[in-house]
Amino acid sequence: MILFLLLGILIVCMLWENYYKCRWSKDVLVRLWFESACVYAGQETKLYEVIENRKGMPVPVLEVGFHTKKELDFANADNTNVSDYIYKRDIFAILGRQKIVREIPVKCTKRGRYQVYDAEITTRTMLYGRHYNKGIDTPAEIYVYPKMTDLSEVITMCEQMLGTLQCAKRLYEDPFAFRTIRSYTTDDPMKTINWKASAKTGSLMVNTYDSVQSQKAMIFLDVEDAGILKREELVEESIAMAATLVRKLLRQNIEVGFSYNGGGQIMMPTNSKSALTGLERMLAEYDPETDNRDFGELVRELFTETFVKKPLSQDTLLVFISKNLDQLLMDCIRDYVGGYQTLVVAPVYRSEKAVQKNKIYAIKSRDNVRVLVKEVERG
Repeated sequence: MILFLLLGILIVCMLWENYYKCRWSKDVLVRLWFESACVYAGQETKLYEVIENRKGMPVPVLEVGFHTKKELDFANADNTNVSDYIYKRDIFAILGRQKIVREIPVKCTKRGRYQVYDAEITTRTMLYGRHYNKGIDTPAEIYVYPKMTDLSEVITMCEQMLGTLQCAKRLYEDPFAFRTIRSYTTDDPMKTINWKASAKTGSLMVNTYDSVQSQKAMIFLDVEDAGILKREELVEESIAMAATLVRKLLRQNIEVGFSYNGGGQIMMPTNSKSALTGLERMLAEYDPETDNRDFGELVRELFTETFVKKPLSQDTLLVFISKNLDQLLMDCIRDYVGGYQTLVVAPVYRSEKAVQKNKIYAIKSRDNVRVLVKEVERG
């Protein structure tokens, strides 16, 4: 009798095991997504983890696991291991018809494009301790744009040089570029009088317009990090400087173009917000491990080929950003920029100021080409 009882229990357990194996993942939905599609490096966001069991049968042990690049910091989250990647596993006990939502804080420490890899759900049976797992598709992806960095010195210099351009050019007014209304003076032509505004104020008022020519800037970024001694922080600072400068100049309604020796197509001067988004994504995806072309070669090609077919207007400010600035590169830049107002920015480690003195600090501004050395703290 006891033998038949034990045999019955064994059969029931085997049937339950087989039933559980076939049914545990049915109608179990797991979704992962980031709160924001894009953030700037150094900012925080959230990763949402939603587990929903739409069937009546509970799943007593459900483990959700995934991994991603370690530059996404889950440091304050439980069940997280960090090596070359960051591995996260969360364990849930989910009842029938239950939904669980978890918000995981994430700090985005470095620019890049990040995805959730190898996401899967795993369960184990209570009787035999067997494991069953199933991969899940997840759209979890986020762009981390280059960080915002302090460019007060660079912006001040750019404004001075753009001001020089503004004063130097002929100021024809564009009748389609309305600026504001001001009081009439004897030097104003009658056709500029705004009669409606004059009637309201009781005195003559005139329309004023912007210049036909608009201010433009073209930014050239050097991301090459050749040699045995790598200076990754200077490369990242150069990228952050270029991205920040593009954002700030666009906010001032200055048309901005961009080119760099890390690949990608050249962006001619524009004030399009979509172009800025494309640029930020391109810089987020840039991998410093790829082969980069020589910066001097890029400059030569742009000025002898690209800008011959698509000339830059004479009111364009040229900005070169390179941690590899030396006299040879400086001579190359001077050879091709001609009469354009040009700013060359060289990021250096503050601790290596004395070492860099002979290489960069000795390069003097001359004529229309100015040099600005930006000191960077080591991380």
